[in-house]
Amino acid sequence: MTRLERATRGRSFAVPMALGICISVALLSWFGFRAIGEWQRSTRLLVEQRTQDTADLLATALARDMRAVQDSVLLPARWNDAMLDAPFDITPMLASAFARYPYPESFFGWRGAPTAASLIFFNRADRPPPWRSPAREPNRFPVRVSADSPVAGAIGARLLRDVAKGADFSVFEIGLQHVTYQVVTRLLYADPFHERPLGGLGFTVNLPWVHEHYFEELTRQVGGIGTRDGLTLSILDDAGGRAVGSSPAGSRGPITRRPFPLLFVDPHVVMLARPPDLPPHVWAVEVQGIGGDPTLSATSGYAARTLLVAAVSAAVLALGLALTSRAARASARLAEMRSEFVSTVTHELKTPLATIRAAGDSVASGRVSSPATQREYARLVVQESKRLARLVDNLLAYARVTDVTEAYRFEPLPLCELVDETLHGFAAQLDAKGFEVEVSVPPDLPPLNADRTAMQMLLDNIVDNAVRYSGDARWLAVRASGRNGRVFVAVSDRGVGIPAHELEHVVRRFFRGRRAGSGGSGLGLAIASRIISAHGGRLEIESVVGEGTTVRLTLPAARTAA
Repeated sequence: MTRLERATRGRSFAVPMALGICISVALLSWFGFRAIGEWQRSTRLLVEQRTQDTADLLATALARDMRAVQDSVLLPARWNDAMLDAPFDITPMLASAFARYPYPESFFGWRGAPTAASLIFFNRADRPPPWRSPAREPNRFPVRVSADSPVAGAIGARLLRDVAKGADFSVFEIGLQHVTYQVVTRLLYADPFHERPLGGLGFTVNLPWVHEHYFEELTRQVGGIGTRDGLTLSILDDAGGRAVGSSPAGSRGPITRRPFPLLFVDPHVVMLARPPDLPPHVWAVEVQGIGGDPTLSATSGYAARTLLVAAVSAAVLALGLALTSRAARASARLAEMRSEFVSTVTHELKTPLATIRAAGDSVASGRVSSPATQREYARLVVQESKRLARLVDNLLAYARVTDVTEAYRFEPLPLCELVDETLHGFAAQLDAKGFEVEVSVPPDLPPLNADRTAMQMLLDNIVDNAVRYSGDARWLAVRASGRNGRVFVAVSDRGVGIPAHELEHVVRRFFRGRRAGSGGSGLGLAIASRIISAHGGRLEIESVVGEGTTVRLTLPAARTAA
C-alpha cells in the first residue's frame, strides 16, 4: 500500500470518527438537559419530603408531650387515695411532673366524692394560678398545697356529673376567674361497677398560657424556629393565626400541614363520647420551604451547566481515546513480556538439561574413570537437577498462584533447619563461585507456623536471586531474630541492586528489571510475595544500585498462630 493510499484511508477513517464524536456530544447535551430537568423535579420532591418528615416529627413530638402527664402521672399505680392524706406523700411525684412538663398549672385530688371540701390543690410555686390566695409563708418547695381553693366548688360540681356516669376520665373546659382552663381527671372507684367513688387525681391547663408560651418552647426544642436548613416551622391555632413562627418573606416553597387536637389527654379517651363543654380545638403544624432553600438554589443555572457537561463530555471522549491507546500499548507490552517469559523459560529449561545430558554422556561413555571426577560429575548433575526442579516448581506455583493456599499444610518448622536445607542445596554453586556466606540464625528462635514446601520455595527463590545477581561481589548473608511472636529474616547480597523506581514492580509476575541481565523467569519474587502473604507475613525489599539488596521477611511464630 502506497503512502497516498494510507493517507486516504486514514482520512476516510477520520471523517466517521469525527462525525461519531459530534453525534455523541449532541446526545450527551440532550441527555444533560433532560437530566437537569429531572434533577429539578426530584429536588423539589426531596424538599417536599423534608417538609413532610419535619411536620410529622413535630406533630408526633407535640402529641407525645401533650399526653405525657396522663401516661406518667394519672395512669400509673404510683398514687392512690391514701397518698392524699397529710403530709401528702404525692407532692414529690407532682414536683417531678412540674419540672418535666410545663403545661400543668395545678394538680388536684380527693378522696370519696369530689366536693368543694374534699378537693386538695397542688399548685406550682413558680407560676401560681391567678385564683390562688397569696402565700402566707415563704416556701422553696416547688409545690404549694391548698385545701380551700375558691375554684374547688366549680370543679367539684363538674366532676360529680362524670362520677355519676361512672366514667374513667373527666375531660372538660371551664372558666375559672375569667381564665379558660382544660381539666383532665382520672376517676377511681371502690367497686367494679363504678357505683362507689374512691377518689381521683387531675390537673388543670391554662389555655391562654399554652397559646403564648408552651408551643414556642417545644417547637424550638424539636426543630428550631426560623429558617433552619431551608425550612420554617409554625404552629397555627384553630382560628388560623400563628401561635408560633411567622410567614417567611420571599418566594414560597412547598408547605406541609399536620392537624392536631388541642387536647392534653389521649384523644381516644373522648373519641366515643365527647362532652359538650370540651370544644374541638383543631390546631396545625405547618412546615414550609423558603426561597433560600440550599437544595432548590443548587438547581439554578442548568443551561450553563449543560454547556459545561458538553465540554466535559468532549474531554471525556478524548480521555477515553487516550486510555484506549494506553490500554493497547499495555496489552502489547504484556504480550511482549509473555513472549520474553516463554523464551527465557525455554532457555532456563534447556541449560540444566544440556548440562545433565553432557555429564551423563561423559560418565556413560567411560571417559570419566577416577572416583573424584565421578563425584564431581554427580554433584554437577544434582546441582543442575535441583535448579531444574526449582524452575519447574515455580512454573507449577505460577499455574496455581491464585489457589496455592489449598495445598498448604501448616506445622511448626525450625527456621535454622530451613536455612540449612536451602544453603545446602546451593552449596555446589556457592563453592564454585567462591561465595562468602554469613549465617546468623539463633537456635532458640521460636519455630515458624508454615508449610514446609512453600517455605523452602520461598527461601530458594530469594537465595537464588541473591546468587544470580551478586555480580563480582560474592557475598551472601542470612540473619534472623524473633520478637513479640514474630520471626524476622533478612537475606542480603552486595550485587548490582535494584533501581528505586523498580522496587514496587519486582514482585509482579513476568517483571524483570533493566539490570537483570540474562537468566531468570521473572516469577521468583512474585511467588515469594504470594507465599508470604498467604502465611500472614510481610515481604520488604531494600536496595541500592551498585551496593546490594536486602529482602526482609516477617513471619508469625508457631505459638501465636491461629
